[in-house]
Amino acid sequence: MNRKNSFIYIWIGILSAIIILISVNTLVNSHLNSQRLDLTEEKMYTISAGTIETLQSIEEPITVKFYFTNRLGDNYPPFKLFADRIKTLLKRYEEISDGNLILSIYNPEPFTEIEEQAQADNIRGIPLNEQGEYGYFGIRAYNSVDGVEVIPFMDIEREEFLEYDLTSRIFSLSKEDKPKIGFVAGLGIDGVLDNQGGAVPPWKIMGQINEFFDVTTLLDYNMDSRELKSIPADIDTLFVVQPLNLSDQALYTIDQFVLDGGNILLALDPSTTVAAGIQYDQKMDYLLENWGLKINPGQVAGDLKLARPAQVGDRGERVYNNYLALIGVTSEYINQEDPIVSGLDLINITTAGVIERIPDHKTEITDIFTTSEQSTLIGKEEVKDNPDLNKLLREFEASNNNYSLSVRVKGEAASVVDSLDLQNVPTYSEDRHIQSGSVNAIIVTDVDFLEDQFWVNVKEYFGEDLLTPFANNATFIVNALENLSDSSTLASLRARGVMDRPFILINDLQLRSETIFRDKERSLANEMSALQNRMRELEQKAGGSVMLGQSDLDAFNDFREKAQNVQKELRGIKLELSQELEALNNAIKISNMAGIPMLFLAFGVLYWVIRKYKISRSVQKD
Repeated sequence: MNRKNSFIYIWIGILSAIIILISVNTLVNSHLNSQRLDLTEEKMYTISAGTIETLQSIEEPITVKFYFTNRLGDNYPPFKLFADRIKTLLKRYEEISDGNLILSIYNPEPFTEIEEQAQADNIRGIPLNEQGEYGYFGIRAYNSVDGVEVIPFMDIEREEFLEYDLTSRIFSLSKEDKPKIGFVAGLGIDGVLDNQGGAVPPWKIMGQINEFFDVTTLLDYNMDSRELKSIPADIDTLFVVQPLNLSDQALYTIDQFVLDGGNILLALDPSTTVAAGIQYDQKMDYLLENWGLKINPGQVAGDLKLARPAQVGDRGERVYNNYLALIGVTSEYINQEDPIVSGLDLINITTAGVIERIPDHKTEITDIFTTSEQSTLIGKEEVKDNPDLNKLLREFEASNNNYSLSVRVKGEAASVVDSLDLQNVPTYSEDRHIQSGSVNAIIVTDVDFLEDQFWVNVKEYFGEDLLTPFANNATFIVNALENLSDSSTLASLRARGVMDRPFILINDLQLRSETIFRDKERSLANEMSALQNRMRELEQKAGGSVMLGQSDLDAFNDFREKAQNVQKELRGIKLELSQELEALNNAIKISNMAGIPMLFLAFGVLYWVIRKYKISRSVQKD
């Protein structure tokens, strides 16, 4: 076989591979459209058990109206791909529900009755052109008892959360009553009035909670009284966030609620940054100690391995450095065996406290998430106002401990009544008092992580806030409340979606670099301190005015030269790290760009080899 024929066979092989792939793709799209081979790590195209359970539990019919103007797909092809996925998913929902979910699909063209129907259903219009024509891309779902759920606009940036967005609304329509939550807070998480009489809106986390629970506010920032004499009988779970100046009566009420079989989620923070004036109420220690744990109010957790970047400096400078007290807890340090956090990738916390266990206590305490081994304890004063991030890094020394940041507590515990002044507890009655009972509690030592900036990006679209989470903070809270309320249908579903998932190799390179930097800087700082002490001694001997001797002058010059060398070495380390990261990124880019062509080439070469072998065998037989 000559060289010309060899090249012909290679190209025939490549073209054949292309034709085969196109044919297979066409066959799959035409005959197996509802079946997908899901190769994503999070199984984004696999319907979850929570969705199946929700759809199969529908008792009364739910109607879902899907609006998509086809011309939107002509103008912007990604919209068409997203719309096709939604249609496929909704058709599968219809099948699984056994007819209890009724799907209608509409193509609202401008100036038609279907457009008027979409507008009446509160679907937002998207401009198609400059002539005032609009397209529509949204969903309206409703049940037989006037329950309505609307997604005015299907944001393509939320595609990874599509199943959750659809199922959560169907779940809400399928349930007659939401679990009831009692809310106690010492800061304005549910909205406050400012000094000028204006309203500060609630944190986005409250919208997530209200979506699945019937929330009754018992104590909050806006109330003058810190009294709490009773908890309504229909509430079975308390959500307590950084209580402020609780009275003995209020603490006793919470204590008795828990011992009587009530559940509680506690968010306590020794050093909150988003509400600096709302400090940890140490009266809560009475409860915690009776449950077998305590929080040191003077210390927060720092973690070198899990530290996140924070802005350094004033005047709007865009300079960032890793902040030890700003921790992104990854799946490695999240208890994947606990149902409320199983499958979660990232929980962002900042200036969080550390939970310590009291030895020989009856309660069972299990970690929900912790720090890494590269962690330490930092004095609360060091993270106030504008903390020196570089100083924290220089002085860091790993404790080799995994500090508990969130725990679950179960088991027998005693009442706090012996720690209180009964004169301040008017509801106390020896006949009705519960001396001990079984605790079911979840505690997290941070409040800041509930604030928007730590877990969600908010984008306004036609007056509507569109939320795109980048961390699992809200998922953790909602799952915890559901679990305590004995309802976890959507827990696994909320865990899905790509979060802020860093490259492990890149993180390791950065950690190595920071460790070397820190050691070099510490060594240099120690030598600088020794020299300054020597200079002060000489100045004191000479009455404040001294001429350096030759030996001291030589020491000073040696130090200056060494400092320059160290700085040069530090720059070299930084350059080496930069080169390693650039090489890694280039490798990733090359693999992405060349992967498909190389696959085709491999098919062609394989075809050519097989063809040549067959020809050779045929010639031998002849």
